[in-house]
Amino acid sequence: MSNTRNQAINDYLIAVRAEEVRQEAAQKEIAKLFRKAAKQKMPTNIRPATARDCARVGNVIWHPDFDKDAPRWNIVDEPLHYGDDFKAYVSDGCRYGLHNAFVETP
Repeated sequence: MSNTRNQAINDYLIAVRAEEVRQEAAQKEIAKLFRKAAKQKMPTNIRPATARDCARVGNVIWHPDFDKDAPRWNIVDEPLHYGDDFKAYVSDGCRYGLHNAFVETP
């Protein structure tokens, strides 16, 4: 019996490796874009955030009191307790509230 791989298995392994390479490149690009986004200053055209703002997944909520070395914004991943000052929504696995939170206005 030969020790060579079946062509179908070889094709599969090549495809898997190609996908891993694409994912690694995408992760590097996402990290680069995040570093750039994290440096953004809070906009001047803001208003206090309301329960309606944290009800929509994907909304950006600004928190000027966040550590100056961290992003001062979050993206709503999951609404929790609408209007709660301390547990209104989840972002990156952590709970955040509307206390001193703002949204950008057009």
